[in-house]
Amino acid sequence: MKRFTLFTFLYLALGVCLTAIALGYPNLPSGLQTSLFINAGVSYLVCILSTFPFWRETTIRFYRRRNNPSVILSSLVIGVNIIVTIWELQSQNWAMEAILQGFSRLVVVLLFAENIVIIRQVNSEH
Repeated sequence: MKRFTLFTFLYLALGVCLTAIALGYPNLPSGLQTSLFINAGVSYLVCILSTFPFWRETTIRFYRRRNNPSVILSSLVIGVNIIVTIWELQSQNWAMEAILQGFSRLVVVLLFAENIVIIRQVNSEH
């Protein structure tokens, strides 16, 4: 049975936004436009995969095998991504390219945020 969660819709919304930005700004450097399309595709793929039960089960299995460090690791990855994004935005003086690269990192942040939510749900069930 397929299961839709909030993160399923967040992945879909991110993919739509990245695609719209890539198509809406034809003057972007080709590397940045390609990166936006790739990240949009990854977001769509993760959106589809997150509806299947194996997605949640894999996260739970990884958590049980590694115990609590997976929550700490997920939080660390999210924090590092946010800090690096803010650092790049500041160093490039909030240029459009830097903002769009920050949007591209949201896929990783959403993946690890979903991981934390799943682990918290498992902990609350026990």
